[in-house]
Amino acid sequence: MMLSRVAERVYWMSRYLERTENVARLLNVHTSLLMDLPGDMEINWYTLIKLFNADELFHEHYGKEASEENIMRFLIADKRNPGSLASLFLSVRENVRTSLDLLPDATWEQVNQTHIIMNNSLSSISSRHSRQSLLRTLLKQCQTIRGIIDGHMSRDNTYRFMQVGKYLERADMTSRILEMGSLLLSKSRSNSLRKYEGILWTNLLQALSARQMYQQRVRSRVKGSDVLPFLMMDGDFPRSLYYAIKATGHYLNQLPEPEMPLVMQQRLIEYLQEQDIPSLLPEGQVHTLMDHLQGELGMLHADIATTWFYPDRDEQQQSQAQG
Repeated sequence: MMLSRVAERVYWMSRYLERTENVARLLNVHTSLLMDLPGDMEINWYTLIKLFNADELFHEHYGKEASEENIMRFLIADKRNPGSLASLFLSVRENVRTSLDLLPDATWEQVNQTHIIMNNSLSSISSRHSRQSLLRTLLKQCQTIRGIIDGHMSRDNTYRFMQVGKYLERADMTSRILEMGSLLLSKSRSNSLRKYEGILWTNLLQALSARQMYQQRVRSRVKGSDVLPFLMMDGDFPRSLYYAIKATGHYLNQLPEPEMPLVMQQRLIEYLQEQDIPSLLPEGQVHTLMDHLQGELGMLHADIATTWFYPDRDEQQQSQAQG
């Protein structure tokens, strides 16, 4: 069995890499969306701050100036924000740097190159064109790094911990993006929001790279009553909640003594299967459901930390603090 501190490093490296890619895609898609919408809608730049539960930290550093420039700087470049892209990728780099003997040689080269590109680009993100270019480059680089890992690593415990981290992070991010659906389903939503619902559901699919697969599976116009079940329960699409949580269990099961986290993972699967998704739509319960799932995913992470990272000590909080 690999050392617990090594297992924790590669687990968090994979989580941070997945989070970086997802945040970059979401910011890119959200920027494109707002260029096509009127300015008097419930979905705006500040929606991104709420999505990441970062209201308090944003106001601490930027006051009430919730402008596009401030929000983008906070989410991309501000290292006082542990969830900014600059902070996230710095964490990727540090965890790769301290795990070089476990990873393919090309991993460090790509990670370091990406780190340099990002640092050289941060000063120009007030320009929307430059910002979008950086986000697209970051997406491509994250996918390249993941491709190197998937194509060159032995399927040993190092790889399994990385896969657990990837899919657990993916489930959490999917749940957060689906929270945006609660705005689209609210009974009190504005007439302007209702008018653009098709565009907004399409944007939500694009934020998860799901539009093409959705159209192949559903073969109808984009509407919430089809998008929500697809992104929650589709067993073949790798970014659905169900698929990501199922895949987490698959890799947990290949690790030594996984009983405690597997109980929690199975509870999550059963909870999802119990949901009457059509009833969530008119009642607007999506936000409550996603909040509950995020709490349960946090508990699953705590079980993973207790089982493998701190098996002899009650120090899960140290690991949770990284998240």
